[in-house]
Amino acid sequence: MNLTAPSLLFEPEERIAESRRGVEFVEMGVKQILNRCSNPQMPFAWTINPYRGCEFGCVYCYARYTHEFLELRDPMDFERRIFIKRHAAEVLERTLARTPIGHDAIAIGTATDPYQPAERMYELTRSMLQVFAKIGGIRLSITTKSALIVRDLDLLTTINQQSELSVNFSLITLNRRLQRILEPRAPRPELRLRAMSILGSAGIRCNILMMPMIPGLTDAPAAVENVIAAARRHDAADVHFRTLFLKAAAARRFLPFIAGHFPGLSERMNNLYGSSTYGPRAYNRQITSMVERIKLKYGYCRSGNPKSAPARPITQLSLDFG
Repeated sequence: MNLTAPSLLFEPEERIAESRRGVEFVEMGVKQILNRCSNPQMPFAWTINPYRGCEFGCVYCYARYTHEFLELRDPMDFERRIFIKRHAAEVLERTLARTPIGHDAIAIGTATDPYQPAERMYELTRSMLQVFAKIGGIRLSITTKSALIVRDLDLLTTINQQSELSVNFSLITLNRRLQRILEPRAPRPELRLRAMSILGSAGIRCNILMMPMIPGLTDAPAAVENVIAAARRHDAADVHFRTLFLKAAAARRFLPFIAGHFPGLSERMNNLYGSSTYGPRAYNRQITSMVERIKLKYGYCRSGNPKSAPARPITQLSLDFG
């Protein structure tokens, strides 16, 4: 898709592009697409999110707070009003030409899914992969729930040949009924696993992210083992996990959802998260012990930041857009 097509050239800087099933797509100008991550606990130094908001509508999503920066405080706005960062690839190319990335890792999809439904129309993620395919020596990761990523296998293969690439598939349960309730518009688990197998067969490192682990819903040992066993069957390189945390904007969506759909869990959730962003340390230790034990059973090492191979020398981009 040509991002300079007339349909994307407009004034003012922002307009409603389309409405679908109650979802509005809003095209917006963007001056910066590569953002520095200041959290030393994260295994990446730079982040890219081509879309603001996410149509998948996962009820636990921590990133709902990002819409509050736009004075959109209804937690449902996050999944009903999707902002399209037009010309993202051009901005990325200019940024990489003047920013010394070095061996710092870049992560795509840290807040919203880069392969959500809007990507079929706007192809922002694909256009940025075309930029990364021109250079070598980078450390790049992509996190998604969508099998749409297989569409870009050609670019991913090129990037993997000259850089260090990994793809993380978010998968918190294999229970299709539960998954549809928690992630109402996200692809079903078997499609994610199939996509992971396709990428893995092409030599691309893929991981499973069990994030978040939700108390009383996805943290039963048998349910966790089902996901880890599926990860092994589909040749996932590793499995990473994290227990649920709820920023205020996410809690305003999640806690009423629990009360409406799982009333028997409501009191427990309010006790755990009613006045705290994070679950109790004792619960986190319990989950960590359980997950690590199951991971070892299936041949995975203990969790931690994955060790990275030395990056190849990076090729600096030219400002010539030819």
